[in-house]
Amino acid sequence: TGMLGIIAIIVAEGLSRPPHNGPHEFVKQDQKKGKRDDDERVLVCLGDSLTHGACSANWVDDVESSLIKQLKLQKKDNATIKMNVVNAGQNSICTHTVLHEKVNHVVACQPDYIFIMIGSNDAMAIYRDDWAKERMHTWKLTERPNEDVLIRNLTDIVKALLAQTNAVIAIATLPPFGESFDSDSNKIIESINFRIKTLENLFLGDIKSSSRETKRVSVIDVNSALWDEINSQRRSRNNAKATHSIDMFLPYAIVMGLFHCVFGFSWNILTYLFTGNVVLSESLHLNEDGGSVVKNEVVQWMLNIMT
Repeated sequence: TGMLGIIAIIVAEGLSRPPHNGPHEFVKQDQKKGKRDDDERVLVCLGDSLTHGACSANWVDDVESSLIKQLKLQKKDNATIKMNVVNAGQNSICTHTVLHEKVNHVVACQPDYIFIMIGSNDAMAIYRDDWAKERMHTWKLTERPNEDVLIRNLTDIVKALLAQTNAVIAIATLPPFGESFDSDSNKIIESINFRIKTLENLFLGDIKSSSRETKRVSVIDVNSALWDEINSQRRSRNNAKATHSIDMFLPYAIVMGLFHCVFGFSWNILTYLFTGNVVLSESLHLNEDGGSVVKNEVVQWMLNIMT
């Protein structure tokens, strides 16, 4: 029993530890250092567990090196910039709490760029009543998440960040819920993402950055990029059908979290052993292949802005 307790503590701490490069840590270091150098830039990645990177692959930590590498390959003058990447992801968080708490943390970082991938926990509450009750209790929500609430909160998040920062902002479509395209869970994701894509038009012609020609708000279709990877890998494996459902994610997440935190297995290996998915380890969180897809989308967005 004692050994099981120790293992449980290791897993819990491993999966819930704050990012080493979170907003509070960054602001402390930034204030201690004083004025930023002219070639310094700040990117804040705002999201839930898929950004936090403890029970999902940590793609945020790879953005800086990938971006600088691409700038050097393109022989750009700004390949010498210093990119500070801040991880403002938090496990299980909903859009309501992001709007009322996390936005202030992002603003305090005085970012140049903000990447937002938030709403998966709202979508889980839309999909299942028990998940809705759990999230409403955990986050003390006054209303049950639904599609209108999610889009309203996401819109208000972007409005607040436009008003309180000078950052260029990208909103991501939500990753799939499991790798069966026609599942009931993915019909919910598809409906939400259709409305997320309209946000780009909502903010088109809104406030433009004084220092850039580009519009300040755009949508990155992370969902489509992940489906492209899923379909590509399934074709190469001659395996066209996904069988693992997001309804089973929790027991798998616990077991896979144990093997990841205690024994050091990668999420890719655990995905292969337990679910047979391509980019979603237990049909919710990203494995390393999935994280790489998201990272590449973020890097390409930034390259388009910076070059």
